[in-house]
Amino acid sequence: MFIEGQSQRVVLEWSLPIVHDCLREFYVQYVPLRSAGFKQLTQLHFTLWASLVRGDFEAARADEAKLATTAASLGLDVAICGAANRYVAAELLDLSLRRFRRMPEESKTNNQTLLAILMHLNRNAAPSHAAATVFRQAA
Repeated sequence: MFIEGQSQRVVLEWSLPIVHDCLREFYVQYVPLRSAGFKQLTQLHFTLWASLVRGDFEAARADEAKLATTAASLGLDVAICGAANRYVAAELLDLSLRRFRRMPEESKTNNQTLLAILMHLNRNAAPSHAAATVFRQAA
């Protein structure tokens, strides 16, 4: 069961700025910072994470396909997107564990959200788009 309502808004409020920063920090290693490709890649990947945090896994599947296509168009191996996902997830988990350790309900909500996201990224279901298949295997 995925979180909804006020708890979900709280997770969105604190996590999305972190996601944005992590993606920018990660992708600058692979794509020039001021390039159109950098902006497009980070925005698409951010959109994916926003869908994941909202629990909209149907939208996330479409976002994954767009991201995989964009990464390929920039000459990036789609495994890099999977590595970016692991980087973001690790950062969110670390922050949640440290920041919310004295707030058990918030910590539980954060951890449930991250678990649902990781389960989505690592699921074995066959996607409809070939590029998304590679993306999921890399995640």
